[in-house]
Amino acid sequence: MRNEVAIRIPHSPNAPSPRLGGVPSSRVLLPLGLAVCLSLFGDLTLYAVLVTQLDVVGLSLGAAGIMLGVNRLVRIPGNPLAGVLFDRWGRRPLFLLGMLVGVLSIVGSALLRGFWPFLLTRLGWGMAWTLINVGGMAMVLDVSTRANRGRLTGIYNTWVLAGLALGPLVGGLLVDTLGFRPALLICAGTCALGLAIAAIALPETAPPRIAECHLPESSQLSGRFMRITHYELRITKTRFSTPLVSVAGLFMITQLAGEGVVLSTVSLLLQQCFGPSAAVSLGGLTLGVASAGGLLLALRSTLAGGVGPLAGHLSDGTAGRWPVIAGSLVLGVAGFGMLFYAGSLWGIVLGIVLGAISGGAAQAALAAQVGDLTPPGKAGVVMGAYATAGDVGSMAGPFLAFALISVVDLRWVYLMCTLAFVAGLGLLWRLRAVRPRAGALAARG
Repeated sequence: MRNEVAIRIPHSPNAPSPRLGGVPSSRVLLPLGLAVCLSLFGDLTLYAVLVTQLDVVGLSLGAAGIMLGVNRLVRIPGNPLAGVLFDRWGRRPLFLLGMLVGVLSIVGSALLRGFWPFLLTRLGWGMAWTLINVGGMAMVLDVSTRANRGRLTGIYNTWVLAGLALGPLVGGLLVDTLGFRPALLICAGTCALGLAIAAIALPETAPPRIAECHLPESSQLSGRFMRITHYELRITKTRFSTPLVSVAGLFMITQLAGEGVVLSTVSLLLQQCFGPSAAVSLGGLTLGVASAGGLLLALRSTLAGGVGPLAGHLSDGTAGRWPVIAGSLVLGVAGFGMLFYAGSLWGIVLGIVLGAISGGAAQAALAAQVGDLTPPGKAGVVMGAYATAGDVGSMAGPFLAFALISVVDLRWVYLMCTLAFVAGLGLLWRLRAVRPRAGALAARG
């Protein structure tokens, strides 16, 4: 008979998570959030302005689509590996390494020109964001419980979305006033500031001796080598349930449309509507295309960041996760439907607003649902797989959008996104229908 070592610690909703071992969430979320937010400025500046700076960086329009997606391509194999490493080696060292690589990649994007040099910098950013994002999500799971996970994941996503908001806004303004290369170097400086904050203030959150938390007593007596081997076998045999796979699929859909297509095509949409050198009048402001694109992306991310904690809090309560997720998908259908039909600036703004609310609610509720389904000791590997699903979507978005733009109008790309959200509603309906039957069978068994 196998004797399992299990430790159960009673806790209140406001207490530190039993996974963590005593570090309060407030001590983690502030430096973590600041670092993640500041790391995003360089990448988001590229999304806002790259299609308007092709001569400066020596790229074609098709190559720009590759550059805006290839950083996500490298994260697809990288996320699961990073998850395993985070569970093995802890969160803090790898997170700091990701921040350092991020600084170097943004400096490279500022200084290098041509397809292959620029491609290397984008691959470097992909590896950096793998370590930053998977590590950040694992830390949130470390310090959260079922009673507050939606709220804490919402707060974390607010920091991410603050970077998505400030990055293109600040970057677009800097590019219009100082030029592309000085703007990117300033963004590298913000990432370096985030690295310094994390190095000084971010604690380690991984459970102590994570590899031994659930080992048989006999294995604990067999030495360090056998403990590590046993742990790695557990990682490779991690089973992803149907609900986990379905939630990952929904995350992939939302990332394909929101973080993939919208993020990479807003400036192009404005350029098609108003001309590459025309001024865009937004309220009382008259802006260049790069600044206007950055402002719209900032508006989108600000709204999504504000919605995230509220949606997460609602999903923690009696409403549960699934109604919040369903509502986010319905809003996604409405938002992309508006972009498909939009014939004016304010139609575009309304479409982006609806998509922002959809994205903020989906990110908080889906991440919380994944946390609910994550087995103890598997936060890193599960969040790595979950991040991979999102990166498949966000990577495919720019590739598909820029490939289709060569043969169809941009609005048909937005129709494709509308249909993707409809498919997500179908997947959610099917999952909701399957889960009660599975529960009934388990009860009879």
